[in-house]
Amino acid sequence: MPSRKIVANELANVLRQISHPDRIRLLLKLQTGDLTVNELAETLEIPATRVSQHLGVLRAIALVETEAQAQKRVYRLSQPELALWLIDGIDFIAHRLGRASAKDIEMAKELWHQEASETVI
Repeated sequence: MPSRKIVANELANVLRQISHPDRIRLLLKLQTGDLTVNELAETLEIPATRVSQHLGVLRAIALVETEAQAQKRVYRLSQPELALWLIDGIDFIAHRLGRASAKDIEMAKELWHQEASETVI
């Protein structure tokens, strides 16, 4: 039983850390490949300082990695499968998405899956 408690605690910690909408969007955007803070900020329309803060949280729990490339620092998913897992999770909450139509939900999933299939081998 102690092993289940350890695993449950760790899973709860990860879920708690990704529970911000901006972090979920960052993770889903990073499925397309390596991106800088400024690229993420521009694409997602989030201030670069906030992107950096969110990436710091995600790095602390090893969901994203960073690498220096020349004068810039790029970020990537440690496990690209995470983005696919998040997309699949939409089915579990679809009934709670009152503001989004079924068509909106399917379109979002389709777009994220399309990005994933272009980058995840």
